[in-house]
Amino acid sequence: VDKYGLKMSNAILAEEKHMPVYAELAKMSSVKYIAGGATLNTIRVAQWMMQTKGASSYIGCVGDDDYAKKMKECAEADGVKTAFLTDKETPTGTCACLIVDKERSLVANLAAANKYKVDHMKSKEIAPIYEAAKMIYIAGFFITVSPDTIMLLAEHCNSVSGKKFCMNLSAPFIMQVPPFADALKKAL
Repeated sequence: VDKYGLKMSNAILAEEKHMPVYAELAKMSSVKYIAGGATLNTIRVAQWMMQTKGASSYIGCVGDDDYAKKMKECAEADGVKTAFLTDKETPTGTCACLIVDKERSLVANLAAANKYKVDHMKSKEIAPIYEAAKMIYIAGFFITVSPDTIMLLAEHCNSVSGKKFCMNLSAPFIMQVPPFADALKKAL
């Protein structure tokens, strides 16, 4: 924790000085890989509650690397179907979780998660997934990545009777930064 200037009970976005922590943790025999990220964690909990393998799906962007393979394997082991856009130029997003006693420090490197494109959502392989869904859940901060994708899904949900569109608004900046607030208002 001290080596990387981190604080316990904290979560930050990785800076260049934090990048070696991922390789350092990967070398540890006690390292555990868990499919995650705010939205995927929510989907994994929903999947666990439903107790029906494949009842939920997760769509996102990963790199073309071992972390992407691990994420897919872990999510699918939890019963979540995955449908990833692969960005061959950007590594898969990772989050280092350093635990000391009962406290943790999180260091997130969003990487490929920030590269999602609406064309993937519109593709003939992906559209049937969201069209079949009863509910669509999106983290609010995704508005910084692909507001066009949010609008596509919001409009789809609005056009189908009974389909729910849910967006997590826990990132206050999306309501404070004018372009993001405008996109949010348009989606709602």
